[in-house]
Amino acid sequence: MASSSLTIRSTESDRELVLSQYQNERMRVDLRGASVSAFADIWIYTDAPDLNRFIQELGQFERPWHGELSWSSVEGDFSLSATCTSLGAVEFRIELRAAQGEPEEWRVKAGLVLEFGQLPKIAKEFNAFLTDTPP
Repeated sequence: MASSSLTIRSTESDRELVLSQYQNERMRVDLRGASVSAFADIWIYTDAPDLNRFIQELGQFERPWHGELSWSSVEGDFSLSATCTSLGAVEFRIELRAAQGEPEEWRVKAGLVLEFGQLPKIAKEFNAFLTDTPP
C-alpha cells in the first residue's frame, strides 16, 4: 500500500488539497478550507502515471515558467492546472466534479497558492504517495 495521504497547503489561506486512500485504482481528493469544502472519489487507474508525470515535471523546474500547465483525469472529474509568476508564486487551480452518471451534477473550482520552492518536495511526496517508497 502506498503512503496514506498527501496534503498540499496554501501559503495564502487555510485551503488545502488532500489526496488519500489511493488503492484499487481509486483515490480520494479533498479540497477544503474556510470558504470551500468538497471531496470526490476518483477512478485513477489509467490516470495515475500521467498525473505523476505532471507533478514530477513541476518539481523539476529550476525557475518560474511561463504559461499554464495542466492535467485532467480521463473521466474529467478531477483536474489540476498550475501557473507561476516571475516572483515564484505558484497557483494551482483545482476542479472537482461529480463522476459521469451521477444523478445530481456538481462542480467545484478553487485556487491554492504555493511557493515555487515547495514544488520539489511536493513531487517527491506525491511519488511516495503513489508507490511504496517513503519520501
